[in-house]
Amino acid sequence: MQLRGLNKIKVELDDDPILGDLNTLILEFSFWEKTRWINLKIVPQFTQWDHPDSNLFKKMNAPSKITIESVKKTQDIVYLTVNRYSKPSESLHFRIFSEDKNELDLVLGHFKTEKNVCEIISLFAKKKNKIQEIFSTISVRLHQNRNLTDDYLCTQIIEKVDIGICADIEIEPGADAIVVMSQIQIAIDSIISPKINFYSLSQLVKEGYHSEDIFLGPKLTHGFLKDEEIEKAQLTNEIHTSDIIAVLMAIKGVKSVKNLLMTAYNLLGKPIPNAINKSWVLTLNGEVKPVFNALKSKLLLFQKNIPFLLSENQLMLVEQKVIMSKTLFNQKKLKGANNDFEVENGTYYPLNSYSSIQDEFPVTYGLGKNYLSDKETDLRKAQAKQLKGYLFFYEQILADFFSQLYNAKELFNTDVDALKKSYFPTYLDKDDETGNDFYSKELYKEGFKKILLEGESENDVSLYESKTLFYDRKNRVLDHLMARFAESFSDYVFMMYQVSGDTSGMGSLSFDYDDLILDKQNFINAYPEISSNRGLGIDYLNAAIVSNTLHFNPFWKTDHRGGYEKRVAKLLGINEIPLRNIVTEEGPQTQWTVETLNEDFLFKIITPATNLQEKWDWAQLHFLDQNLYKIYKVGVHFYLYLVDDNKKIARLEHKFISEAKAFEYLQKMIKTLNLYYENFYCLEHILLRPFNNKTFLDDDLLSVCLNDECDDIANNDPYSFKATIVLPGYLSRFKNLTFRKYAEKIFRQEAPAHVLLKICWVNEKDLLAFQRKYKIWLQNHRQYRLDFCRNKLTPAKETKYKIELNELVVALKELNTIYPEGNLYDCQLSESINPIILGNTSLGTL
Repeated sequence: MQLRGLNKIKVELDDDPILGDLNTLILEFSFWEKTRWINLKIVPQFTQWDHPDSNLFKKMNAPSKITIESVKKTQDIVYLTVNRYSKPSESLHFRIFSEDKNELDLVLGHFKTEKNVCEIISLFAKKKNKIQEIFSTISVRLHQNRNLTDDYLCTQIIEKVDIGICADIEIEPGADAIVVMSQIQIAIDSIISPKINFYSLSQLVKEGYHSEDIFLGPKLTHGFLKDEEIEKAQLTNEIHTSDIIAVLMAIKGVKSVKNLLMTAYNLLGKPIPNAINKSWVLTLNGEVKPVFNALKSKLLLFQKNIPFLLSENQLMLVEQKVIMSKTLFNQKKLKGANNDFEVENGTYYPLNSYSSIQDEFPVTYGLGKNYLSDKETDLRKAQAKQLKGYLFFYEQILADFFSQLYNAKELFNTDVDALKKSYFPTYLDKDDETGNDFYSKELYKEGFKKILLEGESENDVSLYESKTLFYDRKNRVLDHLMARFAESFSDYVFMMYQVSGDTSGMGSLSFDYDDLILDKQNFINAYPEISSNRGLGIDYLNAAIVSNTLHFNPFWKTDHRGGYEKRVAKLLGINEIPLRNIVTEEGPQTQWTVETLNEDFLFKIITPATNLQEKWDWAQLHFLDQNLYKIYKVGVHFYLYLVDDNKKIARLEHKFISEAKAFEYLQKMIKTLNLYYENFYCLEHILLRPFNNKTFLDDDLLSVCLNDECDDIANNDPYSFKATIVLPGYLSRFKNLTFRKYAEKIFRQEAPAHVLLKICWVNEKDLLAFQRKYKIWLQNHRQYRLDFCRNKLTPAKETKYKIELNELVVALKELNTIYPEGNLYDCQLSESINPIILGNTSLGTL
């Protein structure tokens, strides 16, 4: 079976100033011998860093930990064998190549001492540690951005292949040979192995890129990349002579290119068979990166058909220019660059401070700060006051306009604790500038300020708006904010109205405006995350780099969920979906507490001394069912009891002064508990694939469709682009078929188009069995995955994981959707309540 959705990650690492090229196992090493440096290439017996023997570098990096078995010279190679002192059966083998074959005897003598041998083993250990640190960082970043139903194969290093070029190049008379030769080498290097550059935001904007193209993909650290450069840098299968000639002819000073031949060399500098002196096309396997090697090339310059040989000093200048060019490229990673558009600063206006317009009137009116003289008649004073009262109406309107404008930020505030009002009236008491009285006390009756700001009744928010008007205006504001991002809650609102009116679904639960506003606010507040990460699966690695070490974070009882899961939850009005137990797994206890965001509920088992296990199990399965609660009076107070056939099982530790208060609280509690337990699990099938075909049997695999009708290719592959959603189908809202249809529509609508979902609304028993296995598997899958890629799996670890995976697969196969019970048609009645509907209801039991 050819699985799809598996991504092969191959990376090229930067050179380390001490350890050299990190992309190869070969260690370039030098030691001082009397008057000169002896340059070596040291190759271990394995070809990959994930080989099990590579773990011996850490165990054999000190003279006391090793014994030298043999150091011998065969032809032009020195062979070194080192055993582990505490376990001689474990050994390391090295091949040592000298740059000068005449120095092999010096090499032979150098590695006859344990100290010198441990020096190279320590370098190999440091090199491996450095690579593992980089790989850990890569793994963390990759899994934080893993697409739903996709997965990654083990990360590998790109192997490099040196390319040597032989060519006769004629240059123009008067051309600077040093400049031309350096440009030739730089051009060949750029066409053989195209570079990926980082760009600042301002650079891309100037080049005409749109913001939706610039910010596409995950956020990068060192700037932005161009898609076309990434495509050009993909590993190639062929190198064409015509491409090289084209870039060479574009160099100023180059007149013609003749007799161009290409040869590929392996890491040891040996020509690769079938890749020698190719004049048209050099074929590669597509898994290696070709790199231009000037030392293995022969580029002859001609002027007027006469060879132009560069001196050693000229060749050194050419090399310096090439190195300088590569150094500048290596510094292309931007540091401290502004990767976002700057927000323009606004201008502050004190709109909440109102100054009276009466101060602007001429003195003769006797308004504002221009008081009338005491000598004026009573009629004149009364006329001035009458004008003040007339103007006060317009002052109130102006002040309210300014207050509304000042509080626009509150109107668009999406915080859950934002002011619950959409009009912001102002009580004009004093002039904020002069401190003069507005005569509000003379114009308004006593207590008007409270009426203006708080309203006349409990259903008012202020004198200007009722709660109904506030809900309408606040919802329209939130709808506007969501519409700016092409989002809508219209279908959700319509569905919830249907559900709240369906007594067979929500029971006594009602749908109120506060819940709707809260759902919209939470959706908008989380939008940056649930929008950018809408197609991501759960980060099953869930790790961070702490002191250059991979540190695992806990899964359970955290908010660690995939971007797809978080978005769907917000669209369904599930505001909290921590990864936690949906069904209680604890053993029998005499009491338990459910800690919700709004309130804690304490339940106690009645007479726990007898049949505690039985009572505990029954209570955990039924304490969310409102119909199983009864109200009893104990002394002068009333209590809520969880009852099984008139047998008291548990009691809610909360006193009530009346039966009506207890029933009202019961309704509120059931609603709160149902909302608290609303959650789901999303299991991607690609993560359940076996990593080792030898140890996994058919029973350990997901089943495929074998019927004659299963002719669709999707039925033959249970792993690729498939996922299972597991929900508690017994909760109040989740029992309603209208809500289920809407939820399934949202789950499928928000999933990528190629993903096939299986959605299960299960009972407590099946959910508990799945939950237990899923939690164990999720916690151990990441370590198994890392050990597999690092070749550290032991038979015991393999067997343990196989059992955990098999148990999860069995629990997954046994999931079945539950339906509300229906009634068979009664011939004596004209209609039947909740009739049997195929695929939507189930038969009850007598």
